[in-house]
Amino acid sequence: MKNIFKIFACAAVLGMTTSCTDILDTAPSNQLSSNNMWTTEESVDQGVIGVYYSLQRPFPGSGFIGASSMIGYYGYDAMGMCGQGEYGMQNMFTKSVNPSNGFFLTTWQWCYNGVHRANAAIEGIANSPITESKKARLVAECKILRAFFYDRLNILFGNNGVGVPLYTEAVDPADCNKGQSPESEVWAQVIQDLTDAINEPNLPDNQIQGEGRVGKGAAYALRGKAYLITKEYDKAAADFAKVGECGYRLYPNYKQLFKVENERCEEMILSVQYIEDPTGYGTAIQKYCAAFTQGSKDSRGCWTDLQVTPALVNLYEVVDGQNVKDFAWEDFLEDWNKVTAMEAAEGHTKYRKVFFIRDKFVNGMEIHSTVTKAVDTELAKLPAEIQAMYLPEGNEARLKKAYANRDPRLAYNVVTPYADYLGVTSNSSAEAWYTFRWPVAGKYYADQASAEPNANPNLPASYHASGFTNAQAEFKYIHRKFIGEGLEYQRREQNPVDEPIIRYADVLLMWAEALVEKGDLAGAMDKVKQVRDRAGIPTMASSFASQDKARNYVRDERRREFVNEGINFFDEMRWRTLKETKFSEQVAQHAWGGTESTGGTVYDWIGDQWYTWPVPKSEIELNPNLTPTPGWEY
Repeated sequence: MKNIFKIFACAAVLGMTTSCTDILDTAPSNQLSSNNMWTTEESVDQGVIGVYYSLQRPFPGSGFIGASSMIGYYGYDAMGMCGQGEYGMQNMFTKSVNPSNGFFLTTWQWCYNGVHRANAAIEGIANSPITESKKARLVAECKILRAFFYDRLNILFGNNGVGVPLYTEAVDPADCNKGQSPESEVWAQVIQDLTDAINEPNLPDNQIQGEGRVGKGAAYALRGKAYLITKEYDKAAADFAKVGECGYRLYPNYKQLFKVENERCEEMILSVQYIEDPTGYGTAIQKYCAAFTQGSKDSRGCWTDLQVTPALVNLYEVVDGQNVKDFAWEDFLEDWNKVTAMEAAEGHTKYRKVFFIRDKFVNGMEIHSTVTKAVDTELAKLPAEIQAMYLPEGNEARLKKAYANRDPRLAYNVVTPYADYLGVTSNSSAEAWYTFRWPVAGKYYADQASAEPNANPNLPASYHASGFTNAQAEFKYIHRKFIGEGLEYQRREQNPVDEPIIRYADVLLMWAEALVEKGDLAGAMDKVKQVRDRAGIPTMASSFASQDKARNYVRDERRREFVNEGINFFDEMRWRTLKETKFSEQVAQHAWGGTESTGGTVYDWIGDQWYTWPVPKSEIELNPNLTPTPGWEY
């Protein structure tokens, strides 16, 4: 799609035709079905591009970020186990959530926008003036995209047998009056669309380093997922095997996989692809996920609205040669259990922050009086017994040990406490190193006079300015994956890195899921091992000693692998595990797993109906054939 969006960019800048802008209309089915579409090869190409374009910006960010805008797939991480949001999250996780919630409506509309664009394209292509082979290829592509949107709809709104309205022909929005088809029928349509694409000889196996379109590998991956969800595990495993035969495989370097130069590599099966120029064709992931001082050439001051959860960070194992073991805080902080027991007895999580407070001194020398004051202010909030656990001569050192010798993907995906990152100066004119510390005495860039190395010139040259989140009173885990380093990118809100929707690691781990359910634990271990070998992490046979243990381990591996890719939430929904993995946390948390006044969102479980999202109330009012979703009060 990189080339596809270059076409859009040119059209936007040059005003070449009206059809490109028509395709971007928020209610595109009228435009795509109109008489002036599908009459030339150029308009056919633009129409199909319009279907691909509907993959962009699936997430209504208002209430999750400090802006009202549609953002990328990374937004979904805040709804799963692996991520958290800074604000009220549109009340989606409170007891006040109901079918009138705008998040439900926007998601429903986004998915059906994609469905209707695909339907209009399939119908329009049939009578267009292009070769039969090209017609067949483009129809197959649109069927794959339609299947993707129905996959999303069925997981969110149609599970537990409920289903969603099934449209396979172009219709005017005013005529969308169908009721729900059963969940099984929707999955059957998804499988049929993907089977048609797989059987189309004009559809290539893959689009590696190509135009960014879908091929048979994407169809096999999506059909395998549908079979996995419908518990046809033999068929799922067979389809996942076919993805590799289509030419896809793991890219050898996990860290470099998420850079622009590798975004169209052999691992990326389906991606939303972006460019920096002109503006409007990149993602805002840098602005909403990065540390405050991780800007870009055009701007500094990122918002850090979306973060990583402590629960996810704690899943990254400790590596000791050819062995791995679960991470446990008590292995690194001898008083951890004592402190958490005191907290539990008193009903809060305020004390454990003592282990995360920065040093006052470097080489026996005070860093600065403002730092000392900030540290003492935090310590004064704690009982004397807890204050005594702070080590002024080396509090940071013992904490850093807890993040060393871990699964390397932790350091690739997350900025952990007292880790370094490359950011920008106050005017984005140069790069500068920062160390993520807490508390900070102010929001200073490395080139400003009040930053520690400038305020105290006697500090060692290796001592970097303090990095922090936008809300400087908070100490939360920060995303590193996809985030530009220093002046790597032109614009803070136009990150050019593609958003992967399906990559080969996803296929391998879904394949492992299917094999676990089949009872083939050795086969499942082999698939997981391929993913972990790429990151240089041993895979222990003990993790696959039983079906239950293997099932949970594969799920944890998916959580570790796909941080900030918007995959985990959909996993938790189809596994029906959100009650335990998300709502049990109760709040958005600091790095130490606790919350105070800056703790963020509260999670209130309303019942299992949360796993089947309600048909939006406004859609029920417009279409009397729709049935209200069971368990929800309209």
